[in-house]
Amino acid sequence: MTTASAPAKVILLGEHAAVYGNPVLVAAVDLRTYAEVEKSKSGEFTLTNKSTNIKNLKFRFSDLPGMKAGWATVLTAEAIEKTYGFLDLEKSDGLNIKLKSDIPVSSGLGSSASAASAMVLAIAEEFGRKITKEEIAKIAWDIENIVHGKSSGVDPFAVTHGGVIRYRKGEGKTVRVKRYPDITIAHTGIRSDTKESVAEVMKLKDEFPLFFGNYLKAMRDVVDSGQRALENGDLEMLGKSMNICHGMLSSIGVSCAELDGLVWAARKKSQGAKLCGSGRGGIMMALGDVSNELKRAGGKVIKTEICEEGVRLED
Repeated sequence: MTTASAPAKVILLGEHAAVYGNPVLVAAVDLRTYAEVEKSKSGEFTLTNKSTNIKNLKFRFSDLPGMKAGWATVLTAEAIEKTYGFLDLEKSDGLNIKLKSDIPVSSGLGSSASAASAMVLAIAEEFGRKITKEEIAKIAWDIENIVHGKSSGVDPFAVTHGGVIRYRKGEGKTVRVKRYPDITIAHTGIRSDTKESVAEVMKLKDEFPLFFGNYLKAMRDVVDSGQRALENGDLEMLGKSMNICHGMLSSIGVSCAELDGLVWAARKKSQGAKLCGSGRGGIMMALGDVSNELKRAGGKVIKTEICEEGVRLED
């Protein structure tokens, strides 16, 4: 039996623009998905995933195409198919798979990328195959492209490698910081649909091409200023960059009243706050400890911190 885990992620600056080749700042956070896999003597697969209310689902490799039609099973089906294909494993070799996660699904924390990355590593290790982090991130990106329609690749890269990363077009570079800033995350309680949000922003881009070109340039400036602030430990400038980023995301329609309410509640005490991820629900984040302010505003506070370690094997 093999167990692997991968962290969650938060977008510090630049979400949605990353789909169009813009740079984005992303950080791994210490909420993890655990994938436990064990070779099946029967050749069958079984799946248990508490996050999607699946318990002891039995299937064979030939059943994977049908499983791709279901929200609760598509990610696992893609992970099995793509990992088996990459490693050239026998389709008759089944697995018992158990997934458990600290990460709320459809929240903007990268739960699907975390699960995908952990499953890829666990499957490879269970069959005694060596696989690099670059290969894990690439396979997880392929999985994300199916699950979310079009993925920038930032989530699988971040949860696979860990730390704070500047990511652009499939490539990432670690951002060196003296000390990770303290952050507070709060959930609106509304499920965020990444595929729907990405599609709506694409439609807006087609309708307002001149505006969108200028928007992407402005977002690059925000990401650059935020990165310099992070590297220099300038939390005031980082906070200002986050505030501007939230306003820009609101302008393209990916915020909502609940997110705005939490963001403004946090700013009573925080230097910066913004929505995170695909928006229209899900999570927001703020600099510093503003747990009380967010709870009073109706947010569900999620305790975590930025972490260095990405996908890993568990003892």
